[in-house]
Amino acid sequence: MKSNSKSSKNLSTRESLLQSGLVLVELTGLRGLTVRELAAHANVNLGSFVYHFRNRDNFLAELVEIWYQPMYQQLRMTSEAAGNASALSRLKSTVENLIDLVSAKAPFISHLFADAFAGEVAAQKFLLNLPNRHPQIIYRLMSEAQQEKSVASGSTLHLVIFVMTAVGMPLLLAGEMMQGCDWLPDDAQKIRDLMRDPDSAKQRLLWALAGIAFQK
Repeated sequence: MKSNSKSSKNLSTRESLLQSGLVLVELTGLRGLTVRELAAHANVNLGSFVYHFRNRDNFLAELVEIWYQPMYQQLRMTSEAAGNASALSRLKSTVENLIDLVSAKAPFISHLFADAFAGEVAAQKFLLNLPNRHPQIIYRLMSEAQQEKSVASGSTLHLVIFVMTAVGMPLLLAGEMMQGCDWLPDDAQKIRDLMRDPDSAKQRLLWALAGIAFQK
């Protein structure tokens, strides 16, 4: 794999390693990333890696955070934008934003789940901490929508699960988890294309929100 010469010229050694990591992980997943290949891609020596990160687990933990933070900050900004808008409107905008981000980052996300199931510690720790991050934003907006009587009363968590399962589960299933399924018939491939299409996911969101609308 070619070294990232542009990165090594313009970034610090630490930044070069992290940027190379982001590129490689989309291809290999966390569990497929080796320190030797990473150092070669970043055009740095192995000693520099040890100096900056000490070990592979520390590097992967920081790498996942660097990947996730822009996504998290964007969702926070979307959820807080137009503060005078209804909670339901902000919920819809935030989940639509999440759909776009998940679609754009599908290779990394699919690898992340597979890595966690395969026992990769950095992936497991990240997913275990995830409920306190952007899912908490969605939970808060759903709770506010209940308070303004835009959506049904009842368990806020259950409503979030209902909406996010309808919207997000098809995106995840149709991603990397279904790679290598070219043997499926054309009709099944069409279903897969529908499952991973962002516009179709946004349509499912509209249907899900209509389904939990407050009944006067």
